[in-house]
Amino acid sequence: MAAAGALCVAAHARAANACGGFFCSTQPVDQTAERVLFEVGDASVTMTTQISFSGKPEDFAWVLPLPEPPDPQSLQVFSQSVLNWLDSNSGPIFPPACPGTVVGPGCPQCAQAAVGDGHVEVYLRTEVGSYDVSVIGSADAGELVQWLRDAGYRITPAMVPYVALYAAEGMKFLALKLLDTAGVQDIRPFRFTMPGTSPSIPLRMTALAAEPEMSIVAMVLGAQRYEGKNWQTLEIPDDQLRYSPFGGFPLQTNWSTLVARAVDAAGGQGWVTEYAGPSATVADALRTRLGTSTFPTPDDQLGAEQLLGLLQQYPYLTRLYSRLSAEEMTSDPVFGRSPLGEVARAHTLSRVVADIDQCSSEIDGTDPCDFSSCGAAGLCRPVTLERDPYFPVAGCACLPGATARTALAAYGRPAVVCQDGRLSFINPGDRESEDVAALPDPCAGFSCGHGQCVAMNLTPSCVCDQGFVAIGSVEADGSRRTTCVEPREPVPLSFYDGRLQALPESLPGGREVAVPSPLPASEVAGDPGGFPMPRGETRATQIAGGCQIARAGASAELRWLALALAAAAVCRLRRQVGGATTQR
Repeated sequence: MAAAGALCVAAHARAANACGGFFCSTQPVDQTAERVLFEVGDASVTMTTQISFSGKPEDFAWVLPLPEPPDPQSLQVFSQSVLNWLDSNSGPIFPPACPGTVVGPGCPQCAQAAVGDGHVEVYLRTEVGSYDVSVIGSADAGELVQWLRDAGYRITPAMVPYVALYAAEGMKFLALKLLDTAGVQDIRPFRFTMPGTSPSIPLRMTALAAEPEMSIVAMVLGAQRYEGKNWQTLEIPDDQLRYSPFGGFPLQTNWSTLVARAVDAAGGQGWVTEYAGPSATVADALRTRLGTSTFPTPDDQLGAEQLLGLLQQYPYLTRLYSRLSAEEMTSDPVFGRSPLGEVARAHTLSRVVADIDQCSSEIDGTDPCDFSSCGAAGLCRPVTLERDPYFPVAGCACLPGATARTALAAYGRPAVVCQDGRLSFINPGDRESEDVAALPDPCAGFSCGHGQCVAMNLTPSCVCDQGFVAIGSVEADGSRRTTCVEPREPVPLSFYDGRLQALPESLPGGREVAVPSPLPASEVAGDPGGFPMPRGETRATQIAGGCQIARAGASAELRWLALALAAAAVCRLRRQVGGATTQR
């Protein structure tokens, strides 16, 4: 790989003169983001939400709480390619720095559509695209859970409090399953219209299946700018923007990392406005695309024409971006009109940031932790790998009670984030009733190296031994691996004195976690017990700076098994194998 300053020259020689060999490409969109598009009319809100899932078609389940039943005539599927196009043409860009049809408001059919089914009101049962669609409601959470289970939706005991929470607020539930004749490849964004003028995202339910540091993009078409009304409005100064020499091509910045850290500092309750301005600008770009080429399929072409009509109908587009983990999803964000002005997409990148000349070919002064977020419960430390000693990677140490999980960063590459161990709602051994088989343990055969595996929503994650940090990778078959290794710089013993915040009543945990006390420097080789399980035989090792670490014994090699479940509103996994990116 070419050195940082020469990378874009080597990869794109023709573009070098235009940008002076620096920042030769704009930043690609956040490949891992969940996308939601709202259209706010005079008395209605239309929501188009992305749905992603990987697994067996019969395991797919998607449940979304709504304040009112949607208009049955508004239910549609939408083009994923077109939603991606809108995302990429409304997000932030970083110029070089060196030399559908909207259905009418209301839902008059819903009152007549309600059909009694015990204590559960079935407002709607129909087929839309590849989906079996239900809209149900009840003040009795137990009856709701039983209805969903009888209909084939997996609701574990840990999920029941969340259903009860929304049921007590009078919310209805939109539930989707795939038709028997459909496959995972038929999953598409879902679109519907409800009465009201205040868009909202039911993130408390999303916590049931959220990946750590999950990216969310909310785009609002309306008469003026919109903002988060119950979350903070955050800003990222351009003078903090950095260029990453570790990401390959196209060149990357630390934008998503800065957003994640700003949201963590705001307690997970904040939005960065990435664009606010006339929708005509985006409409012009789409009109040009439609005039010069076609979208991949006839459905995509129709979706693009539908989107163009929406951009012409609504004069203003606002795009908001956030990155947060399940433990931060303690309230549902609500959006409303904003008196603030326009926000441009383009940002200015400085040549020198933190005394580092970003046009230089030297990378020794660049810390990979500047481009990685371990989450609010983590501490980043550089790791030097034998296979590539010139390009260190970011490793994460986690607070007691948290576990390291490999997710995909904004650019689709593996990254580790520390996740609250209590927020696992589908666990090995769980069963919904006595006549249902218990769920298996995906940690069987999964080795964490210097740590122990713990299942998070049936995904293997690692609790590293004290003093070690977790790094992540994606295997050739697309599976994600997390490994605990020795960092280049020691983790201060004082870090392990920290504790996770208490969970609020609005976010009941999925399991109990016994948090062990940090190992004192003089007694590293004991058995601390606690989360996630007692350790095996350990021995003490001294590393630079006087910090003590515990090396774990070998673990048995058993067969690895994993199950995937989407039981929440928005959950997305993406993986990258070779040069191809695949949604999960």
